[in-house]
Amino acid sequence: MNLILFLFLGVFFLAFGLIFLFAPKWIILLSQWGNRLVFTDHDAVAHRKFVGSALFVLGLIMFYRAIS
Repeated sequence: MNLILFLFLGVFFLAFGLIFLFAPKWIILLSQWGNRLVFTDHDAVAHRKFVGSALFVLGLIMFYRAIS
């Protein structure tokens, strides 16, 4: 169960980390889509490099934990 959870979280965090770092237009699209559904968070867009780096590192840690 832990392996599946860590793999899922690892993929999730890696994907969003890369999106935050390299595809800021996708962040805006996801934010607009999310605003219509649930939330508003412009701070994540304003600090996208920090958030993207943190998510990417967290994803790497999750992958490492899943395979070790």
